[in-house]
Amino acid sequence: MPARILVADDDTTLQRLVLHTLKNEGHEVIVVGDGQQALDKIESDKPDLVILDVMMPVLNGFEVCAHLRENPATMTLPVIMLSGLGQVQEKVTGLKAGADEYLTKPIDPRELAVRVEVLLQRNRVLRASATSKAGNVISLIGAKGGVGTTTLAVNLAAVLAQQGKSVILAELRNDFGTLSAQLRATPDKGLSDLLKMDAGAITDRVVSSHLYATHFHVRVLFGPQQADAYGNLDAAHTGAILGHMMTLADFVLIDLAPIASVVTETAIKSSNHVFVTTEPEIASVAATTLRLKQIADWASNVAVSVIIVNRQGTMLLALREIENRLGRRLAGVVPPSAEALGVAIQYGTPLALYQSNHLAMSNIRDLATRLAANQPLTPSA
Repeated sequence: MPARILVADDDTTLQRLVLHTLKNEGHEVIVVGDGQQALDKIESDKPDLVILDVMMPVLNGFEVCAHLRENPATMTLPVIMLSGLGQVQEKVTGLKAGADEYLTKPIDPRELAVRVEVLLQRNRVLRASATSKAGNVISLIGAKGGVGTTTLAVNLAAVLAQQGKSVILAELRNDFGTLSAQLRATPDKGLSDLLKMDAGAITDRVVSSHLYATHFHVRVLFGPQQADAYGNLDAAHTGAILGHMMTLADFVLIDLAPIASVVTETAIKSSNHVFVTTEPEIASVAATTLRLKQIADWASNVAVSVIIVNRQGTMLLALREIENRLGRRLAGVVPPSAEALGVAIQYGTPLALYQSNHLAMSNIRDLATRLAANQPLTPSA
């Protein structure tokens, strides 16, 4: 969706590069050469996003960003900082001044275009949330593949629905997930159909019509079901779909693929809370450390909890050792339930319904209760 973007930089070569990149994406671009001109143009032209160079005449990028954050009219205006200063301290200074993103020169035009689109979509989601009923977005992502993320998502959604919450469970991913297999569902509509539309044409009504109604009162947006539908989900569609789902339910649970992608990043940045699932063994815990760092780099302010899914029944690492390695408390442990889960899947129903008193459901039910009550999910140290 086209936007009005202000670029403040005194380097004419970089001005041309950014101008060309953004115009190719269909955006309207305003270019100024110093910090004071940037503030004046922001006040008069009301851009949707601002790109600031750090080293500029009159006012530098840090100062301009600080001015924007002090003004109620611009305190939520998306800001990307560009600089040749690659030191960690300079990046920290920019983020503390209120920048949403910080890119180091020389910039890659493709990365710039993606960062701009992600930030614009994130801001559209936030604006939509502010003007309508906004559900809580809970993203679930594995430290690596095959650690029980989808199973946790299904049962957490089912318990929230049992507690009287309206819930949407969505696969936002570029390839096939296992939700349809776990629920033994054959959806006739889903994410792939939404991707055939322009992101700007997606509405609440359109998203609602693509949700699959389950027997346990959770609506599901299934990911691609055919190989020829793989790989088409981008930041624009991710932001649009998320924004509309937030107005349709109390809770939106996102089952994410355990990979770094613009889809994953957009979902994480739009989340109220992120659950990272892992297993009690060395490789999984090492992967968890990397996943937590990745999430912190994308969205340092989002709440993150780690859940152990003990699928094999053997604790190769003690819980205290896992917490020491991660440097944080665990939010919960889901004990072994392979046999019961296998039977539940045969019936296409969550374990929460098939065997609600199973030991594995105790911690999941506790997590759902705390989520519903907006209570802390991780015990204090």
